[in-house]
Amino acid sequence: MINSWYQDLSSQTKRYVQKLGIALLAGLVLSSFAFAYYYAVSGRVASSTRYSPRQISMSGQGKVTIRPDTAVFTAGIITQSKDAAGAQEESSMRSEAITAFLKEQGVAEKDIKTISYNVSPQYQYDNRPICLGGICPPQRPPTIVSYEVRHTLEIKVRDIAKANSLLDGVTNAGANEVGSLSFRVDDETRDAAKAEARAKAIADAETKAWSVARALGVRLVRISAFYEADAMPYPGGYGGGEMMAKGVIADTSPSVQPGENEIISNVSVSYEFK
Repeated sequence: MINSWYQDLSSQTKRYVQKLGIALLAGLVLSSFAFAYYYAVSGRVASSTRYSPRQISMSGQGKVTIRPDTAVFTAGIITQSKDAAGAQEESSMRSEAITAFLKEQGVAEKDIKTISYNVSPQYQYDNRPICLGGICPPQRPPTIVSYEVRHTLEIKVRDIAKANSLLDGVTNAGANEVGSLSFRVDDETRDAAKAEARAKAIADAETKAWSVARALGVRLVRISAFYEADAMPYPGGYGGGEMMAKGVIADTSPSVQPGENEIISNVSVSYEFK
């Protein structure tokens, strides 16, 4: 019946039917390839998920104690004069004397820097007169009586043993205020301490992992994952950061202690075993 129906069609219709059949056949072939590829990929993913390596994960911690190797403090110079030029001139003289003293003590010029410099007028304010009978005399505007210069230097001391004598010396050289003392560790020393703490943390994790592996009757093969939290410094006793004003400092040199820093590294390590 289908054959007779096909024979009754016109030649143009027959060509259309033939093209349609070819298109349908091609579509079926492509669909078959697509389904085959999908199932193959799905099988590989499922297989890799199902047969993931056996692991033992352990955390470890390493600690390294280091002493600060750099001291930093500020020296403030406060001068006053009836005119700005006079206050600036005296401030400059004191600054030069302090700088000369520091250089004599071995402090490099690059470790002496100005962190603030301000010139400000000082005003005198008249008290408002007492009002009589509801009448108040006008208040006169404030008048400038002098100028004040505040110049602050920051000094970095790479030989901590000299910190005490330098604090005393800059005061004698002309500083009115000395303070903001802190102790630091330079980058190279800190990086070396971080590396040492990390190595200790990894060794700690490995010791724990082998202990578990022996209890399970297996052996570790390789590291499969590693994570490290930032190594954090924990300060020990630091020198005070209080401000010491000239005239208030005792006759003896101040005694400051740099204390110690503790660098701590925390890691998590996963090991494959068999």
